[in-house]
Amino acid sequence: MLKVSASVRSKISLFPSAAGLLLICFFSAHNLVAQPQRSADLLDYFVKVRTLKLADRDTGGYIQRLPPRSAELLKVASDTLRAWIENIRHDRLAASLPPALETFSVDSWDVIGRLRAPLYKPQFSSTKWAFTGSNSRSTLDTMKTADLRARLQFQFGSPTITLAEVGYPDSLARDEVIEFEYWFVLNDSVNVIVMDVNGPWDRGIVLAADMRFRSELQVIKRSFLGQLLRESSRKPFTDYYFNYDQQMWYLTGYDGARFFDERIQRPDLRLGRPAPVVAPSTEIVPKNQQ
Repeated sequence: MLKVSASVRSKISLFPSAAGLLLICFFSAHNLVAQPQRSADLLDYFVKVRTLKLADRDTGGYIQRLPPRSAELLKVASDTLRAWIENIRHDRLAASLPPALETFSVDSWDVIGRLRAPLYKPQFSSTKWAFTGSNSRSTLDTMKTADLRARLQFQFGSPTITLAEVGYPDSLARDEVIEFEYWFVLNDSVNVIVMDVNGPWDRGIVLAADMRFRSELQVIKRSFLGQLLRESSRKPFTDYYFNYDQQMWYLTGYDGARFFDERIQRPDLRLGRPAPVVAPSTEIVPKNQQ
């Protein structure tokens, strides 16, 4: 291998732009007395010489070790596994703790009947309401509204308001057309309304309570209306129902043996609520006599 003296190397470093030309001239003369050299060998040698010179310049003439870098923690699969194990420990700890105490309990309730509704109307009209609908998978929110209506009839009697009291829906908005409403006063101070979601063909019921108890809506619904699920008894009822989309009137209810829906002509609401439809083999017995 051809060797280059230190003086030549220093000259190359001083004139890097002319280094190629000097090397070509030098080795062209040398080739007259030495073995032939390939262009690739000359280029490799020039690159090595230039690299050494640049290294000398950058290190101040002597080699220095770079300071070590601290190790960088990379996220690996074991990190995910650890988080999973921690979640299991948390779930086990939470399961071992006693259930949280409910901040609201229903100690007493009073259902407002149809004849008492005018006395309570100012109180309920001035209440700012918060609502909870049938937006969960609980039994109360997935049971047919007609079935819940029959259970409400058994537990609390007839509704406070039906479409017969509201009037014809000609001048009402869609959400004002109801089938039934039950008015309650819980614990002597909490106004509550229970109503249908969208007629007898839907599922679940809507519960509205005083806005002050907005955070307790689910607790009220579960604790107060849970008795509808614990007691499966039903009682016959008959309601008017107006289907807003079809613009059709129906007579809907439970006759003690089956649920029914019968399309009817526009009723005369001046006559009040419809007469109850009862199956021949069903005898209506007042709840206080059962």
